[in-house]
This record gives sequence, C-alpha cells and structure tokens, in this order.
Amino acid sequence: MRVEKLNESVQIRADFKGGTISPILMRRGDRKHRVESVNGRWVDREGESTRYFFAITTDSGDVFQLFLRTQDMTWHLAAVMLE
Repeated sequence: MRVEKLNESVQIRADFKGGTISPILMRRGDRKHRVESVNGRWVDREGESTRYFFAITTDSGDVFQLFLRTQDMTWHLAAVMLE
C-alpha cells in the first residue's frame, strides 16, 4: 500500500455527538464520498490550535486521512492510501 500525502481543503459533513466528532460525508471537488467507517482517531497540536485527525474508509473502499483544524474550523485531506 502506498500513501500519497496531500494538504487539500475538503468539505465534510460530520456529527458532533456526546463529545465525539464523526465524519459522515466528504465532498472532494465535484465528488461525494460517504464514510463507511472511521478506522482511527487522534489529536495533534499545531501551535495553539488543535487538529483532530481521522482515518476513514469511504463507500468506494478508498482510505483517507483527514483532519479538522480548530484554529479556523476547516477540514483538510491529509493523505490517501493507494493500492
């Protein structure tokens, strides 16, 4: 498996329930990807800002790593895992 690093702005629809963030839909360009599973979650600091990371599998079977940056509340696609 090969990891392609990105830093691309994306639109995410997410649930914020019970203190947990769960991405449910990702829009990348004109294409929508439904999140089938969240495979991992972790938190990283970027100066005074917090970044919430997620490893997700979409309905196409693709695996992505994305994060929410709290400094400006924007979502970013950090990486895609390719066969």
